[in-house]
Amino acid sequence: MAFQTWQVGLDIQNGQLCALGIQRRRYGWQLRHWWQHALPQDTLVNGLLQRPDPLIALLQRWRKLLPYGISLRVGFPPHLVLQRQVEPPATQLREPERNRYITAAARRLFPIAPETLALDYRLEEETGRALYITASRREALQSWLGCLEQAKLRPEVLELSPAALCVLSTSLSLDASAAIVHRVQDHWLWYSSQPAQPRWGWCSVLDAPDFAALQQKQLPEFQSFYYSSSQPEPLPAGAQWLDPFAAFALKQPPLPLLSGLFSLAAGLALRPGDA
Repeated sequence: MAFQTWQVGLDIQNGQLCALGIQRRRYGWQLRHWWQHALPQDTLVNGLLQRPDPLIALLQRWRKLLPYGISLRVGFPPHLVLQRQVEPPATQLREPERNRYITAAARRLFPIAPETLALDYRLEEETGRALYITASRREALQSWLGCLEQAKLRPEVLELSPAALCVLSTSLSLDASAAIVHRVQDHWLWYSSQPAQPRWGWCSVLDAPDFAALQQKQLPEFQSFYYSSSQPEPLPAGAQWLDPFAAFALKQPPLPLLSGLFSLAAGLALRPGDA
């Protein structure tokens, strides 16, 4: 039955909503569905939902295009989270000791009362020597979940949008020495697999109006890039296009004219499920 379930990635940004559905087949992933629709320019403000009603109406229409049973993964704005790295406990903890360890670390790391935060954590996969704690205000998280619930959408995963670029890097076996940069309407996202560098980040286009400014301010140590964008534009110097649809072994036309628009939705759809 798991092979019959569509994995669906949903990316909501200012000005644009993108969704993509895939299904596991014997010879790889099959693209089953893609969908995009314009959104008001003020749908999000710093990641917070400001105009949920038009978005809910669109999501309700979109839900009718999908099978009943789906595995939904939704991108969550990095604007709304803080992430810090800590040493993992010396011994493997079980609940409730593990929860107490994470809460105590959050009190030290975040200038916000832990009671007002939703906390998540992840052990670094490569070495297991670092623990990443992610925090978001409960009010902001519930706003997103409430909007999805009204559209009868129940995500299995809320994933940070830059993490979708990490999944694409793995799925496409990209050069580990290059950074991945994705441009949306009002901000930049990037990911790097280099262990000595911050793994991911974002910044407003007000702080970096073009790719050259972004590279100089945020990614000066990188010489090569994979690049995608939610809008048609020339390829920046020193970069090569990132085509998310190359991750799918089976796909049939018509395909979108601008494949980079679906980079985040594709990475979300490809994301492995939580154990």
